[in-house]
Amino acid sequence: MARSRTPRTLGDMNSVKHGVIDGFSGSWGSGLGYLVIEGQPIPCDNSATVRALEACFGDVISPGHMVNQESITGREIRYSVSAWGTLEALSPVDDNRRLADEEESQDVLE
Repeated sequence: MARSRTPRTLGDMNSVKHGVIDGFSGSWGSGLGYLVIEGQPIPCDNSATVRALEACFGDVISPGHMVNQESITGREIRYSVSAWGTLEALSPVDDNRRLADEEESQDVLE
């Protein structure tokens, strides 16, 4: 059975992390990439990660198979890293969800 190269959804993950994207570097020729999250380069599948970033934020893929760094830098995400250290899945943190998390956190503290 062939494995899917599409990143899984966050619902499939056990350990979800939260961070801010610093940038991306990769090679469409080799298929290897690194999503840099808060200074930490996370190895990833170049094409699957770029497609996932495009789906999350739009305007990511530029002519010549280049990544538009401005479209992803500073964006908040939730993500998972596999046991061997590669990016497993990612999801954007939108303003509405962040507000809901903050409200829930305040309810717990009160």
